[in-house]
Amino acid sequence: MSNFLLWLIITLVPTLIIIVVVSYMQSKHILRPSGHRNPINFFPDMYNLVYERVTFYTQDDVMIKGWFIPAEQETSKTIVLLHGWGGNKANVLSNTHFLHKLGFNLFYFDFRGCGESSGSVSTIGYLETRDFKAALKFLKTYKNEKSKEIGVYSISMGASVGVYESVTNKDIKCIVAEAAFESYESAIARWAWVKRKIPYYPCVPLTLLFVRLKLKADPEAYSPIYHIDKLSPKPIFFIHGSHDDLVPPIDAKKLFKKAKEPKTWWLVPGANHDKCAQVGGEDYRQKMSDFFKTNL
Repeated sequence: MSNFLLWLIITLVPTLIIIVVVSYMQSKHILRPSGHRNPINFFPDMYNLVYERVTFYTQDDVMIKGWFIPAEQETSKTIVLLHGWGGNKANVLSNTHFLHKLGFNLFYFDFRGCGESSGSVSTIGYLETRDFKAALKFLKTYKNEKSKEIGVYSISMGASVGVYESVTNKDIKCIVAEAAFESYESAIARWAWVKRKIPYYPCVPLTLLFVRLKLKADPEAYSPIYHIDKLSPKPIFFIHGSHDDLVPPIDAKKLFKKAKEPKTWWLVPGANHDKCAQVGGEDYRQKMSDFFKTNL
């Protein structure tokens, strides 16, 4: 019996240590140290767009950097564009700058820990809600006449942030949610498996525990699935890739089912995560243009 216990200890202890270490390292990667941020590869002037560099601060004193692109003709309608986890405002600009031709002001900014903004972590939706609130406050303070009505384009993590804030902000009139995940926990679990081949049990629950301990909060509560039904009567347009392996279409379908009218759904055939614009091409631009022209 003693030999069996010794063998059990020798076998289990290293395994448990490996599980704890892997889970802890995963939590660090999820929170993305600022040193891992992607560079800004696109700028508005590359698309012949006049723009203003802006800086503002969140309630917890994080510096946020953005671009305000005024419409050629004076308008009180602005679209705020929210990037996904690990991305930045340049990624969104390259796929959405065409909206400027419709006569809207465009407002891009980097979430904390991304692009040119300060901050050391990215929480996939929780702290980023503060960034979006600060962006909206900046518009109402310094661009009030240009932002009487606000539309939102959001992708992946940005969609989680966009839905959460759109429920209560009266200035937001409509939202596009592309590649939207159902919940924080499901997004982490899927990412761990697709990117690292780490199974849900036992690593993901432990990873989430480390994340909560570091943040001293539970990001799950900010997930779209808990708020999407409160968005009505604001219109929402769901866009999702049929081959999205990082956020399966079933996630967005659950959100679409729970959302109330008015709502629209478009599954882009053959598109993977963050590739709907490239695969959808002219259809993508036309459908999004029609949505904002109708609802904003």
